[in-house]
Amino acid sequence: MSAPLVVTSYCPGGRDCQGKFLQLVLDGVEHLVFAPSNQHGYHSQILERFLDERGIACRWDGQALRVDHPGLKVVGGGRFRLEQAKGALELWDNSQAYGRFDDAGIAEGLRAAAGPWSGLSVVIR
Repeated sequence: MSAPLVVTSYCPGGRDCQGKFLQLVLDGVEHLVFAPSNQHGYHSQILERFLDERGIACRWDGQALRVDHPGLKVVGGGRFRLEQAKGALELWDNSQAYGRFDDAGIAEGLRAAAGPWSGLSVVIR
């Protein structure tokens, strides 16, 4: 990933959080989208919410989310654990729907991102 990176989090502010995340490119801008497990059990649900908030149409076709937007590329996804008190973020695993995220540059991109993400120690396994 190359900076700047846009981070969207559906986690409650200032609290520890764990769940799933999605890595995507939308109209040339790189995004990481984090969601707690109790809100979004599937990576496609994270994508649906992200697109809905931006007014981008998508639809469910059986169990698959279909998106007809030429500027969207889902890179992959995984799981995360955010520990605010330790200033630590751990990323691992892969998405069954979209595959593994591309870890190249994620740590640097998060450090350069605005807000609370900039100060985190990032571990990728």
